[in-house]
Amino acid sequence: MNLSMSIAEIAKAINGEIIYINKSVGDGILDVPKIKNISTDSRKILPESLFYAIKGEKADGHDFISQAIENGALGVVAESEKNNVKRFDLQHENIAIIAVKDTVQALLDTSKYYKSKFKKLEKTVAVTGSVGKTTTKEFIYSVLVGKFTTKKSEGNFNTEIGLPFTLFSLGEDTEALVLEMGMSGFGEIQKLSETANPNTAVITNIGTSHIEMLGSREGIKKAKFEILDGMSYDANIILNADEPLLYSEKNKTGKKEYFFGINNREADFTAENIKFDYEKNISEFSVKNYKYKIPAAGIQNVYDALPAIIVGKIYGLSNEKIQAGFNNFQNAKMRQNIYDLNGITIIDDCYNASLESVLAAFDVLSGIADKTNGRKIAVLSDILEAGDYSEEIHAKIGKAAAEKNISTYLFGEKSKATFDAMFQSGGDCFYTPDKSDIVDVIYGDVKKGDVILFKASRGMAMETVIEAFKNKFI
Repeated sequence: MNLSMSIAEIAKAINGEIIYINKSVGDGILDVPKIKNISTDSRKILPESLFYAIKGEKADGHDFISQAIENGALGVVAESEKNNVKRFDLQHENIAIIAVKDTVQALLDTSKYYKSKFKKLEKTVAVTGSVGKTTTKEFIYSVLVGKFTTKKSEGNFNTEIGLPFTLFSLGEDTEALVLEMGMSGFGEIQKLSETANPNTAVITNIGTSHIEMLGSREGIKKAKFEILDGMSYDANIILNADEPLLYSEKNKTGKKEYFFGINNREADFTAENIKFDYEKNISEFSVKNYKYKIPAAGIQNVYDALPAIIVGKIYGLSNEKIQAGFNNFQNAKMRQNIYDLNGITIIDDCYNASLESVLAAFDVLSGIADKTNGRKIAVLSDILEAGDYSEEIHAKIGKAAAEKNISTYLFGEKSKATFDAMFQSGGDCFYTPDKSDIVDVIYGDVKKGDVILFKASRGMAMETVIEAFKNKFI
């Protein structure tokens, strides 16, 4: 970070009350240096930091205010209710306390204010959707960075806590910003959109992720469309025309609409003449008679690249500039990264999973194995946050794996339904409730030429299985 904001400036931006400054001279003197860093972790206080006491699922930041001050924080943002601001020793000099109603909202408001200071930043693109939002974000970034000084969300910085830190990374030369917006319930994307004020937004699709919290695909759609709430009347919205729940909103959003697709011929941007080279991990397709090539094989990657073409066109890039951006595309870690391990092809796609993304990954697995003549293997675990739909979703995955003749290794409580569906369909499958047993079984079965997909919800930590499997070859 390279912030430079006064305590008074921040307090005004977040509608906070400065209740204590410099005990030795009284509240009347603002004797605190400029804030240059923001932290929500009392253990990681950088010089000249302001600590936001966030109440999380596992810990309450108010319990660590004293630790933050001892570690060098110049000030604290704390919630005024329940006397939170008095829950630490006030014997420190030159410490500012800003009392607010909600520290999460204060963090969002601080980042919103900070973003408003950058006049060169005229292009803010926000991406959400049930599947493919991270890859779509990376495609958009690869296109824009070729012409503009561009920042993007890194890692999982797509939440009410993470997104502000992307905004805090802005610099004076930043011209474009690409943000991923995630959610698990209603109201979350609304807050993110109202913080970032995107002038272009993408909704990749409507799937089943987080259906436990949102009740139905219609509920998921409603939550995704909250992205409009922080956008001006002349903003752009990019939607998947092959998703009926999105296409039904045509001419209803109040924004300038662009639809993309493959099957819906009414889309504004349609991918045609699609070809995949799974061995080289390449997809080729045409849009408006221009042939594009992306370094990622599979139909889902074509869908993820189409919004980047539209964004490029909105911001004045030629077809050639867009293709040059695609040439430099690099997908995020643990998202369909394909590589060789001792003659075995690994598909590392374990960052997260849903019904739709697993089925799309099966197509990539089958495409590669068909070329290499190797055995198709999937190492899978639970799809989380599926609620009452959990058993149905896991059973559909099992039936699909059996139909595609994929040998499947499963762990996790919910994945028992996948195993049962596969077993009943005559599929080749192995199940254990505990992942500690699975690596030895896989290692004992695989042979050179095989293709292995690793995929599960984030909470199942499938990357630890991949690492343990790799270590078998050392």
